[in-house]
Formats: sequence, C-alpha cells, structure tokens
Amino acid sequence: ANLLSIIIYYIAHNPNVKKKMLEEIDSIFQGDKMRPITKDDYYSLEYCEAIVKEAARILPIMHTFTRHLSKPSEIAGYQWPADTSFIINVKAIHNRVDYWKEPNKFNPDRWMDENFEPKKNSFIMFGGGLRSCPGRKLAMIELVCLMALLYR
Repeated sequence: ANLLSIIIYYIAHNPNVKKKMLEEIDSIFQGDKMRPITKDDYYSLEYCEAIVKEAARILPIMHTFTRHLSKPSEIAGYQWPADTSFIINVKAIHNRVDYWKEPNKFNPDRWMDENFEPKKNSFIMFGGGLRSCPGRKLAMIELVCLMALLYR
C-alpha cells in the first residue's frame, strides 16, 4: 500500500510519465475496462513495471536492513569477526551518483533501455541474497496489475 501511494504520487507529478503509461495501458486493453488481466497482459506492461522499480528506487519502502555474520568473513577487503552486524542503507545505495545517472530524478525510462542492467547490489528493492523477499514476484505482479486496473 505504501509503495502504491508513492507510485501514484510520482505519476501525478510527472505528466509525461503518466501519458506514456496510459498509452501502454490503452494499447494493451484497447479501451476494454472489464476484461480480466491475463499473464500476457502483465508481461506487456513493461513501462508500468519500470515505474514501480523507479518509485521503489527513489523511495524504498525498506530504507535499511541488517545482516549478521555468523563466522569471520572478508568483506570489502576487510576482515570482520563473527557476530558482526551490518546495517545496509538501501536509500543511500539507490541514490548513489556512481551507481545511477541523475539519481534524484524520477526516470522510469532508465529501466526501458534493453541494455540497462543496474550495477551488482545497487538495486535491492526486495532485499538480497538468501534473505530476499519470498513474495517479491507476487508483489510486482500485484503492483503492476493494480496500476493497470486503476488507470485503464
């Protein structure tokens, strides 16, 4: 619900984004406001997914999370003893200039470039590694489909 509110905020404040999103939705649903959304429809809503990712990048729902070492490890060239805890600042990672071009600008188009791939560990919308969110795919389907339902 929080991320959907953020998405609606950014769509409302970016008329060009809204126009592109509505064009995508109209091209898929052809004005039919009643037919159920299919799996193929979901996979065709690429710009809607880009909007979700960009909103989550700029204002992540989970600003920080922790990781705990159970055994000594080397991370970033340093030796860390067992029982070390780390706080991962997701918002800072998602807004780093060396990871993202114009990081403070809401730009879903960055996700539409077929050659675009975020640098490793620079986009952690659903956490990462073994402890990433088990509902991440369902959450993305829900958000994209809800956008289509709201705006079509």
